[in-house]
Amino acid sequence: MIKYLFIFSVFVILASCAPKTLVVLVPDEEGKVGQATVSKEKDEITLTEAYEYTRVTRKIGPVGIMDPREQAKMFSDVIMAMPQRPVSFLLYFKTDSIMPDQSSVDSLPGIADTIQNRNLPLVRVIGHSDTMGDKNYNYDLSLRRAHKVRELLLEKGIDPEVISITAYGENDPLVPTGPNISEPRNRRVEILVR
Repeated sequence: MIKYLFIFSVFVILASCAPKTLVVLVPDEEGKVGQATVSKEKDEITLTEAYEYTRVTRKIGPVGIMDPREQAKMFSDVIMAMPQRPVSFLLYFKTDSIMPDQSSVDSLPGIADTIQNRNLPLVRVIGHSDTMGDKNYNYDLSLRRAHKVRELLLEKGIDPEVISITAYGENDPLVPTGPNISEPRNRRVEILVR
């Protein structure tokens, strides 16, 4: 899973003052904090705690802890402009079928809501198959599955312009198997929403 470390920098130029930079270390969506090293000439400070900040003018410092509410208010425009974290959904299929199973079909309204609640969504629909049968047939089957899921998303009101389709056939199994193995978890379509 990709972790995001958000470091906000704001540059403010005041009349007759040196440029100022504010660096704030913000936890990712899971609350984890990395670190940021701020350096200028011979000065260097490493921020390691949530909401720790420093200012940089002619030199670096001091270090403080910013109230999260103050940070949210100060950087609200930046936060709103940041891309949302990608999310992924899996739909599963019965053997040799291009129609998702019932639990997957039941999940489509929630998936459509997620897509529609994105500012500028990009949706990648990726078809897969298990290793049963001919490799070329499995590629075609995975592509038809991806097209079917695209069709189902269009029925839910998703803009066709935001959807792209890819198929891997049996080449990217979720569960590695040998040839001619029926593996339900490999008969899937992944919907990746950015």
